[in-house]
Amino acid sequence: MECLRIDSIIVEIFMKGRDYLGKYGNRRKVRELEMAKKRNHKVMITDEAIRKVPRVQYKNIPESEYSIIQELAKNVLRISKTENNSNEVALTYSMDSTECIQNEEEYIEVALGGEREVDPLSSTVAYHLMSSARDCIVIVLHNHPSLSDFSLSDIKFLLQYASLKMLVVITNLGSVSYLVKGRRYSYEMAVKLFNESVNLSNKAKNLKGLQKATDNFLKNCYRVGIDYDNR
Repeated sequence: MECLRIDSIIVEIFMKGRDYLGKYGNRRKVRELEMAKKRNHKVMITDEAIRKVPRVQYKNIPESEYSIIQELAKNVLRISKTENNSNEVALTYSMDSTECIQNEEEYIEVALGGEREVDPLSSTVAYHLMSSARDCIVIVLHNHPSLSDFSLSDIKFLLQYASLKMLVVITNLGSVSYLVKGRRYSYEMAVKLFNESVNLSNKAKNLKGLQKATDNFLKNCYRVGIDYDNR
């Protein structure tokens, strides 16, 4: 039964992707661009980057979700490459998918963004998923400078929504990073650590200082019950 569930969800993922291809495909002319040589410029997504997206054994996430999340991440890259000029894309996924399928309800939503930002909850469907699901996963394609993974804005988003179990960031090169709330997660302690990082960010004088502020949270988030990893 579990294999059937995974197969059906993967089919739905590709159908959702195809819907977006059809919806936006006639609006943009696909252009062949060289990958940016400098990492402070946008890196164009390649088929190789999509193929190399790993199957990650996520902490605090059921094993049955690993392959599903891998396909979700690949689909985010596909949509960005083909329909959004390699710009940012966010995908919201409810882990209550089996129940949603039975009730014929949406459990996946995609949002298209610009070169440097995307609002995962820009649609009513995504907002409803975040408000009603027990556990949600948001996968975001980022074009951060130097292909870094998380920003303080990402971390704030993770803490802001109790139903957001995990935030996954995938770069245009196909690498994956994630933050996931564990059983020891403390919202109060997480906010305190976040505020410390914000203070460091406010004192930063350059990009290196801003990255140091974010790293402060990533290096210490295990103390507040959040696991961080990158692949």
